[in-house]
Amino acid sequence: MTASAKTVAVLGAGNGGQALAGHLSILGHRVRLFEHPDFRSNVNAIAAQGYIELHGAVNGKGKIEMASSDAAEVMDGIDAACMVAPSFAQEPLLEILLPHWKKGAPLLMIPGNFGSFIASKMAMSRGIDEDACPLAETDTLPYACRLDEPGRVHVWGVKSGISFSALPSSRNEEMARRLGEFFPIPLEPLENVLAIGMSNLNMVVHCAAMLLNTGRIESTGGDFRFYTDGITPTVGKLQELMDAERRYIAEGYDLDLVSAIDWIHHVYGIEGDTLYELLTNNPAYSGHGSDAPKTVRHRYITEDVPNLLAPLLDLGRAAGRKAPVTESVVCLLSNLLDEDYRLTGRTMDRLGIGGMDVESVLKRVNG
Repeated sequence: MTASAKTVAVLGAGNGGQALAGHLSILGHRVRLFEHPDFRSNVNAIAAQGYIELHGAVNGKGKIEMASSDAAEVMDGIDAACMVAPSFAQEPLLEILLPHWKKGAPLLMIPGNFGSFIASKMAMSRGIDEDACPLAETDTLPYACRLDEPGRVHVWGVKSGISFSALPSSRNEEMARRLGEFFPIPLEPLENVLAIGMSNLNMVVHCAAMLLNTGRIESTGGDFRFYTDGITPTVGKLQELMDAERRYIAEGYDLDLVSAIDWIHHVYGIEGDTLYELLTNNPAYSGHGSDAPKTVRHRYITEDVPNLLAPLLDLGRAAGRKAPVTESVVCLLSNLLDEDYRLTGRTMDRLGIGGMDVESVLKRVNG
């Protein structure tokens, strides 16, 4: 154990959470893994064996100090926490964890999907201010990975860095320093959490591909490579049209976001001129067999549409910026899955910024 070792709680025991927990431990940190009591079975095997094994782009066995659903036990004396959970799981986890929060311990949500707004609302409703629970979120996961079984994760690739911002962004320098003391890859600050939420490219890559592959998913049960076989030149074109609208809405908030094409160039270091070329030739995704969703009712829609596209469109309306292609995709997917995600998703009201104009929103996120 190094002198600079930190005690880190990893909140959420899915593939990403287990990968991060194992990696942090391999790097010499003290790691506690928490899972919601309803899903305690996810950590039983890890608690029994005492470690998480990673193989692939990261190799080794990371000792886990505790794997538990006891919030008080996990949160006692931590230096920081990382929540690695789907958007729908963020609120249930926070309900259990916030009463036991160690004052001043930062929370990094990976990815946030505008979740820092939700966490801030919940904390303040319990009398916990942003100094007591410093908040930040990332735009994506550090890893491309798959869970072989509880306690064993295949890491296909590790990103060279991911973007983050604190809420408010006036704390970016402080949070970059504190999180950088343990986080396994570089954290690159963006302007604010709006930029982070709008930079999660799942909204572009997943949603377009799910819509245009519905027939293939249902006829094959997902027996194809989603990012390789499922991305054709036409699918890539729809993704690029949505990406342009994403950046157009961001400009309404004085944000100059990098394009999806340039982001993939930067993070994965591969060459290509179109999203079709970059996705189908990405070794982090193309070499591990069938990985497509087995059903259309999958988190690539049920998480990414309400928690990424819905707030994007709501923010666009507040800025007077239309996104007809993205609006059409959301409308079609909402009707196909019998839920109007524009109403049930992370609207500005749910994020605690309902009724605000652009200037007021920027004051909230910039501090």
